Amino acid sequence: MSINEVYQMQYKKEELTRSSHNMNWEICTALQTHQSKIGGKRLLNREMTDVLEDSSMQIPEKAKQEGLVDYADRLSGLYARTYDPLNRKQKGQFFTPKQVSVYMASLFEIHHNKIRLLDPGAGTGVLTAAFCERILSKGEVVDLTLDAYENDANLLPLLEKVLESCKLELEEKGNNVGYNICGQDFILHNEGYFRESDLFLRSENPISYDFVISNPPYYKLNKDSPQSRVTMKLIYGQPNIYMLFMALSANMIRSGGEIVFITPRSFCSGLYYKKFREFLLKNIQITDIHIFESRKDIFSRDEILQENIIIKGRKEGKMNENEKVIISTSKNRNLNKLKNFEVSENDIFYYKNGDVFIRIPTSLSDVEILRIVDSWPNTLKDLGLEISTGPVVPFRAKDYLLPELKENSKSAPLLWMHNIQGTGIVWPLRKNKKALAIHVSGKTMPLLLHVKNYVLVKRFTSKEQKRRLYAAVLLKSDFPYKRVGIENHVNYIHKPKGALSVYEAFGIAAILNTTVIDNYFRTLNGNTQVNSTDIRSLPFPQIKDIIKIGEIVYKSQSYENSLNLDIIVAEILGTNVKMEKTKKGVAKDE
Repeated sequence: MSINEVYQMQYKKEELTRSSHNMNWEICTALQTHQSKIGGKRLLNREMTDVLEDSSMQIPEKAKQEGLVDYADRLSGLYARTYDPLNRKQKGQFFTPKQVSVYMASLFEIHHNKIRLLDPGAGTGVLTAAFCERILSKGEVVDLTLDAYENDANLLPLLEKVLESCKLELEEKGNNVGYNICGQDFILHNEGYFRESDLFLRSENPISYDFVISNPPYYKLNKDSPQSRVTMKLIYGQPNIYMLFMALSANMIRSGGEIVFITPRSFCSGLYYKKFREFLLKNIQITDIHIFESRKDIFSRDEILQENIIIKGRKEGKMNENEKVIISTSKNRNLNKLKNFEVSENDIFYYKNGDVFIRIPTSLSDVEILRIVDSWPNTLKDLGLEISTGPVVPFRAKDYLLPELKENSKSAPLLWMHNIQGTGIVWPLRKNKKALAIHVSGKTMPLLLHVKNYVLVKRFTSKEQKRRLYAAVLLKSDFPYKRVGIENHVNYIHKPKGALSVYEAFGIAAILNTTVIDNYFRTLNGNTQVNSTDIRSLPFPQIKDIIKIGEIVYKSQSYENSLNLDIIVAEILGTNVKMEKTKKGVAKDE
């Protein structure tokens, strides 16, 4: 059974329970009553209670000299060793390392002594423990309520142990502490926060939090899942649940409240997250972004290769357009050698073609590159060009793929990513028994293109490759065929009303292959996938300059060397960015 099917069943059970006697809803709305005076509450449904009664895992007590974060981290390790890692991966369950937890808690600005903290997707409570250690380090007495959501029943006894330890240790120092554990689905249980009507606000008296700290689950949701239906106005395509955790948390904090999340970077660009980015920047003032140079070290316990960021934001009644954003970087999760610098919001939030993107420069030279490229006046659309994705999806067209090109007009060459060599196209080129050609028939005609001048761009790069962008020119004069098939992992730039000239094609390919544009693109896109949406938003120089660049590159045949391309482009455009200071990108271990 898939995780979406599990949630479908859970949602139906919750709806049935609410409609009959409203019991589950009333139990978890007990979070709205302060429990600071009477201690912690565990809020479970019956299915979770049954699982807990059958649990045979022995939970160790906290050692006398053991820190709260160390204890929570030790329990995370115990849980990870006890339960199937595949099952945890299906739940999107990756525990926050203790050093990262402490850093996340350090980002909050704590200026008042009555605090309510929310930890959705709490796991063993390591993030809440880090927040509590932060309170202890301040040495000021506070009235603290901790609300933790965790719907993995096997984690709840561990979470309760940690929160009880937090309560006892803080109360020994004179603090007043209560905690609540809710075993319900975080999104479904709080769906009222997404209602536009103020009826919910009047009738339910919802909680507003001072702080939210979270490492949410990461997995893709079906667009018809109950969580997707609740948040439909933020959904496009197939969403990832971490995005919904962020959106809901933004609705649950008070004015002036703060959120700190560690998530994948994928929401910063891409069409699937467009509505969410608009929502987030409308409701949250982003103040801090931390990026890790290593993609594999953060969740090494779970062997996760994922570019993650830590993001901090503040709920503001009115956004401050002059707010500076603090960018920080670290080599790994130890966070012992931080590099910080401030940038303006204009350098981070990039509005283009009716979309907004969140860019993350990792050095001041990156900021310089952003400003130079942002000054270029055009996009592909302005130049009368378009970028499209190769229409041949192999598993759908498998009946029409051919191992060889037939010597008649009944077949056409098929181009894959491996046919892009340097800035040219090499065909035929065999690799892994991939088809060399595609059958030409009435059914395949919609998949085929007339051979013209195109710029082909790889949609994916491997972790070993130094660049994210690889562009090549398909010249009609060098490709003696009428039609061509382009596989789905290749994007192609074309002129819908006409054809690219040779110099236009080489000029565009040369610009895309520069290290300047590669660095620019890395600030925009944190993964190895090159989305057509990102290329559409990319600035380009004036067409006369593109043609000049293309002419020089084509005639000099120097386009195999990216440094030469940088020099040519810089000379034509008059840019003065020092290329020796630009990086090959953050994720050096890719």
